Amino acid sequence: MVTAAQQETARTDQLEPVPVSGCGVCLALVTAREISREAGDPCAVAVQNEELRNHPHRRATV
Repeated sequence: MVTAAQQETARTDQLEPVPVSGCGVCLALVTAREISREAGDPCAVAVQNEELRNHPHRRATV
């Protein structure tokens, strides 16, 4: 049985990270993610999302 808390966690985990305004690295990652999505490559989309999540300044702004 899945609890309400587990369902909420699953929904939050599915959100894509957003770029930080003015960051060239974030812009490049988002651009690559959109190209991958248009090419139908969900694995590459997931990699770009992981890179955005792990981008150093992202941890500092959360």
